This record gives sequence, structure tokens and C-alpha cells, in this order.
Amino acid sequence: MMSLIIIIVLPFVAKANSYSSSVKRNLLYVQILNFTMPAVKATSFSEDDMAENRFHLKESALNMIGLKTNSPMSILSKEISYMNLDNDSSKNDGNVSFNHFKLDEKQISKENTKSNDNSGENLNLENKAVNVYDPKLKKSLNTSKPEVFIYHTHTTESYKPGNAINFDNSQNVCAVGDALVNELQKNYGISGINDKTVHDAEAYTQSYARSSVTVDKYLKQYNDFKLVIDLHRDSVENKQAVTIKMNGENVAKFMLVMARKNPHFDKNMALANKIIQTSDKLFPGFCKGVCYYNYGTRYFNQDKSNNAVLIEIGADINTTDEAKASAKYLARVIAECINKK
Repeated sequence: MMSLIIIIVLPFVAKANSYSSSVKRNLLYVQILNFTMPAVKATSFSEDDMAENRFHLKESALNMIGLKTNSPMSILSKEISYMNLDNDSSKNDGNVSFNHFKLDEKQISKENTKSNDNSGENLNLENKAVNVYDPKLKKSLNTSKPEVFIYHTHTTESYKPGNAINFDNSQNVCAVGDALVNELQKNYGISGINDKTVHDAEAYTQSYARSSVTVDKYLKQYNDFKLVIDLHRDSVENKQAVTIKMNGENVAKFMLVMARKNPHFDKNMALANKIIQTSDKLFPGFCKGVCYYNYGTRYFNQDKSNNAVLIEIGADINTTDEAKASAKYLARVIAECINKK
């Protein structure tokens, strides 16, 4: 009886820690290896590497022929081609809600090519007149003792008009961190640090392992902070879900992400709730609330301080200016939490 031997030719070496900002890492071959040779998975790929990859062979096979399991319209467009439904990505997704901080390859390595970019269009948002600053909250600035520490596990996450992944710190989440520190120091006397160490370029699935080293370094130097922020941005299709209009300008909303099994969760959550409640009182609709994970990835480093939170400001559909505009409103919220007696 003849035996059938199947040879799988891999066009790329399936290396778990390879990363490129312009080329998606090909998890198809990793999954094939894992399926056909389980020992490879056990010996060659760490749990942390696989945790941030939500990749499925069945879904990948369907995507190859243009069928997306989360997009019924893609199936309809295949059957009714004259309707040309797949030319308008804004109609493809039945779900128009925001994507809760998905830690998968699509979030970090895709180019910003969404055809429903409405970053320059009128979103028909209701304008809210709010009082941004409160001079009574300002105190003397002491730069020798920083109170707020900001870092970025996914440092290259960026906004429009450029690519979703960008090493330009004037366009990515680092620019938002700079704007937030500037607002805190200038208007409220709260000293802050915005660390711009790149953690996600060489090995995306090891981003949190790398950023934990950065956090440890600053905690060793300064002992602790009143607020530790891992600052990210989300990835969504619907811009209205992540944008609010205040004082005549479009402002990216923010959301917190928390790890429930983190041993410091109760204390972390007490601070997170204070931020949310303060924001809801001052700027209703500005905060999107909190998204919970059990463990996340390494607890999102929230086990390192009682005052650690993860904040997402806007999404890849927002512009950098809209995300930076959030800084003055978030700074007011933070000042209320730190400076108010």
C-alpha cells in the first residue's frame, strides 16, 4: 500500500519573533506547522508569542477567496457581483461598533488603507461647549519628582493622514504623550515623563515583555508615580464611535483597558473609576468606559504599580491632531484626580 507524503513548502521561515512594519507576518505557515507537527509548537513558539495572534486556518482559507466570516456583505457581494458591494468597505461590516483593543496581527501590521476614511468629512457630531481649564488646579511644578509616567508598549501605533504604523514620533502615539505631558506641566504643575522607547518593532508579540523592562527602569529610579499610563490607540471602522466634538473641534475619545487577574486590580480599578467618573462629569461622552481582560498580556504591566492603567486615545481612523486635541481634556481629568484636595 502506498503512503501519501505531503510536503509543505514554506516561502518564508516561520519565525515567531520576526516583524516588519510594511509586511504582515505570515501566521498561516505557523498554524500549519502547529497543526501538522505539534512538537514544533511546543518547542519553537512561546505562549506569549501565540497569545497576541488571533489567527485561524478556516478563516484564512475563506479570506483567500474573498469571504470574511465577520462580514456577511462580502458573501453577498460574491453572489450578486453586479451590486459591487465589496467596493465600499464602509458597508461591508454589519458591526459598526469599535474594536475592543484586539491584540492581533491585523491591529499592528496593517497599512492604513481603509476606503471609508472620513477623517476630513463632517461627522455631524453635536458640539458640546465645555470648560477645559481650571486655574485653581495649578500648582508649582517640581520636575525632580515626576508624578505621571507615560510609555507606549505599541510605540509605532499611529493615526491619519499617514500609515497606521509609523516610526515618526510627530504622528504616532508618542506625539499624543508629548501633548499630554505638556498640558499637565504647563497648566497644572504636574511633572510628567513621556518615554518613547520602541517596544514593538523587532518582535511585536514580545512588546509587553520589552515595555516591562522600561517600566521597571523608571520605577527603580523614581520608586512610583501617582499615575502610570501605557498609552495606545484603538483600531476601528466607524469614526463616529471614537470621536466627540467639544468647543468646535473634533476630539478623539479615550478608553481604559484593565486586567482583572492582576494582583493590584482593586487599587488600579479604584484609580480607573476615578478617571472615568471625573471625565463623565466634566466632559460627558469623552470617555468610552473600560474594556476588561482577565490576564491580558502580562497583565498589561498593571501588576507593577497600584496606579497603572492602559489608555487608548482614539483609533487609526482619527487624525493625529484629533488625538492630540484629547490631551487638554484628559490633562484636566488627571489634574482633578491628582491635584484636587
